[in-house]
Amino acid sequence: MTCLKGKNSWEKICKEIQERSLNQTLLEIESAEKLRKQIFKCLNDASNEKILSTNLSELHQLLKISNGKQGYYEITGGGKDSKRNFKRNPDIPHFKLNNGRWFDFAITIDETIRPAQIIGFDFEIRFPKREGEIVASFLRIDLNLPDHRNDERDLRFHLHPNNGDIMIHSPPMSPLEILHMFLYGMNIREKPRT
Repeated sequence: MTCLKGKNSWEKICKEIQERSLNQTLLEIESAEKLRKQIFKCLNDASNEKILSTNLSELHQLLKISNGKQGYYEITGGGKDSKRNFKRNPDIPHFKLNNGRWFDFAITIDETIRPAQIIGFDFEIRFPKREGEIVASFLRIDLNLPDHRNDERDLRFHLHPNNGDIMIHSPPMSPLEILHMFLYGMNIREKPRT
């Protein structure tokens, strides 16, 4: 890649990043129900391993699938079906990890096409505050629906690091990969770096 100049160059770069991200992300699935079962197994395994402190009956209550308009489904984990938790209210239902972190998510699936395809998602994890540390309070990873205003900006697939107004292109990750990262890949050090 050569060095580009100006806003038009940045817009071109964004378009290339978005195309690369969407093309490399596993968004095709067999069905919404099959994906829900895979997510449930992942969450149940984490609960059995004592990574997730949410128990089996809570898993059944928190993980839901609903039929939107004809052929479109939404899988929600936590309180995402009632309202988005942008204020990070711990009273809204969510999954709890044994290290104090907590998360929820929503995934939209289009089954009007074959194979079915994940067309949008919103995963957010919140971090506990620890004494003497400046810590990010949350990380949200989004894939906005097609025709969302972020699609026009070539930022459909992005993350928000500790601020809803900051948007950075996200590495290509599927919902199951993000879920595994939340459960197993975001270790908090005992001693913060100085």
